[in-house]
Amino acid sequence: MFRTRLIAGPMAGLVLSAVFATVATLVHSGDTVIEPLRVDPARPAPVTLRLPPVLRADPTDDGRLHVWRPVVPRGSVVEDPELARLVVAYEAQRRPPGPWQLAALWLVYWLIGAMTTTSLRSLAPGRGALLRTQVGLASLFLVLLLAAKAFLLLTPLPVYVIPVAAVPLWVALYLDRLSAFAVGLTSSLLAATLVQLDPAALAVFVAASLSAVLTFRDRKHPVTLAVPVGIYAALAAAGTLVAARTVLDGGFDVVADLADPRRSEVLAAAAGGALAGLAGYALHPLAVVALGAVSRSRLQELTDLDQPLLRKMAREAPGSWEHARAMANLAEQAASAIGADALLTRVGAYYHDLGKTVQPEYFIENLQVGQQSPHEDLPPEVSADAIMAHVVEGTRILREGGIPEPVVEFAYTHHGTSVIEYFWHKCQAAGNPDKLPRSAFRYPGMKPRTRETAILMIVDAVEAASRTVDDPNRDKFEQLVLRIVWGKLRQGQLDDSGLTMADLHVIVDRLVDTLCNVYHHRIKYPWQVHADRSATPGEDAPRGNGPSASPEPDETPLPVGTLSDADTTEGEGPSPSLGAPPGPARPGA
Repeated sequence: MFRTRLIAGPMAGLVLSAVFATVATLVHSGDTVIEPLRVDPARPAPVTLRLPPVLRADPTDDGRLHVWRPVVPRGSVVEDPELARLVVAYEAQRRPPGPWQLAALWLVYWLIGAMTTTSLRSLAPGRGALLRTQVGLASLFLVLLLAAKAFLLLTPLPVYVIPVAAVPLWVALYLDRLSAFAVGLTSSLLAATLVQLDPAALAVFVAASLSAVLTFRDRKHPVTLAVPVGIYAALAAAGTLVAARTVLDGGFDVVADLADPRRSEVLAAAAGGALAGLAGYALHPLAVVALGAVSRSRLQELTDLDQPLLRKMAREAPGSWEHARAMANLAEQAASAIGADALLTRVGAYYHDLGKTVQPEYFIENLQVGQQSPHEDLPPEVSADAIMAHVVEGTRILREGGIPEPVVEFAYTHHGTSVIEYFWHKCQAAGNPDKLPRSAFRYPGMKPRTRETAILMIVDAVEAASRTVDDPNRDKFEQLVLRIVWGKLRQGQLDDSGLTMADLHVIVDRLVDTLCNVYHHRIKYPWQVHADRSATPGEDAPRGNGPSASPEPDETPLPVGTLSDADTTEGEGPSPSLGAPPGPARPGA
C-alpha cells in the first residue's frame, strides 16, 4: 500500500479548529499581557490604541450626539481629558484579560474554525476535505490575523485598509468559487474580532471579499486579480462603508470625510479592496505552498515534452505514451467544457500512466505485433498484481521526480478503487483454488476527489474503448461514453469528485463531439481505391477509418455475458438511457 492524500474528517476538523483557536487567541490578546505595551495618557503611546465606539455630544452642532471612534496613535500623548479617562478605564478593564474572557474568545475562534472546516467538507468534498487544504487555510487565516494585528498596533490608519479579500481570492483561484464565499465570510469575521466586531468594519470586509470573488473569473491569468477585481472590491467596500455608517451613526458626511485624505475612511475602504487584489496577485505563490496547489507556470513547464519523465515514458512504454497523449486532448476538452482546470487535466493525463514504464510488456499497447503477452502463462492473481503495480509505481516515480502532488494524484485515482474484472472472472472460471476475495483484484488507489481527476478516469476508459469501435459513428460513440459514465456512477467512483449531473451531461456531449471529429470519415486516395478493386475475392479491403488497438490485459474482452472494466467493474448493466442493451461489452483502458 502507498500514501494517498489525507482526508480531514469531522474529528480532524474539530482538532484543527481547537489548535487554530488557541493560536488566534494568543494573537488577539497577546499584547494585553505585555505590561510595557500599556498605553498611559501621560506618556507617548508604545502602540496604537483603538477604543470601542462611544456616543459623544458635539458642541459645534447644538449638542447633537454622534458616534466617536477614538484612536490614540503610537508615539502620541493624550491631551484631551475625556479621552485620557477613557484610555485609563479601557486599559484597566482589559489588562490583564481574565480567564473567562480568554475562554469566551477561544470559543468564538473555535466555532469560526469548526464552521469553516465543516462548510469546506460540504461545499467542496474534493479538495476542500483534504487535510492539507484545511491546514493550509488555517495557516493563511493566522497569517492574516497576525498581519492585521501588527497593522492595528503600529499604524493609526483606519481598519478598513486591511486586505481581507486576498484569502478568498486565493481560494477562488486554486479551489472553487463556492468555497471562496465561505472563506470570505470567515476571513471577514476574523479581522472584525480585532476591532470588537465593529459592524461597519465587518460589513466592509464582507462586501470586499464577496464582490472580489464574484468578479474574479479568469483563473488562467492571475494578473487580473490586481486590476479589475481590485477595482470592483474597492468600489463595493467604499459604498458599503457609506451605507453602514449612515445606518449605524444616523448619517455620514462623505464630503467632510474626503476633505482629509489621510484620515478618510472612504478612501481607506477603497484602498483595502484595491490592496486585496494586489496582494492576491503578488502573494499568490504563498497560497500555492499553503494550499498544496500547483501554479500555472509550473504546469506549463510540465507540459514540455522534453521533461525527463515524459522522455522516459516515450522511450520505455511508447504505446502507453501515445495513449496518454490521446487522452490529454480528450480530457482537456472535457475539462474546459465544464470550467474545470483544463491545463491541470492535460498534465495529469501526460503523467498518470508513468508506472507502466516499470514493466511495459505487461500492457498490450506496448507489445509488438505477434508478440505474446506474458499474462497467458501467469495465474490471474499474479497478472492482476502486475497490472495494479503501475498505480503504485507511477506514484513513487512521480514523487521521487519532484512532481507536484496535485499531478501525482492523477496516478492513484485514474482507476479509483475499481476491480479488474477480467482477471477476477478468470480466477472464478478456474475455480478460485486459493479462495481469493474480490478485493484481491481491486486497485489500491483512491476515488477521484476533484473534477479534473474524475474526468481523467472517464476519459481513460473512453479513449481506449473508442479504438475498438467498428465503423465509428456518433450513435456508437454516444452509447459507448454513456455506458462508461453510467458504470462509474454505479460503482460510486465519482461520488467524491464534485461533478454534478449537469457536468456529466456536458462532458458526455463534448467527448462524443471530439471522438466524432477524431474518427471522421475521409475520402480514399486513388491508390487505395485501386487496392480495393484488386483485392482477392473473400478478402477484406482496408477500411481506412483510423487506427485500432487491442485493449490492455486488464481490459481484454470477457466471455459473452460479462462486462469489461471499461464499462463496469461492479457488475452493473448498461445505462437505461440507451434503450435496449448494446450487446457484448467492448473493452477499454
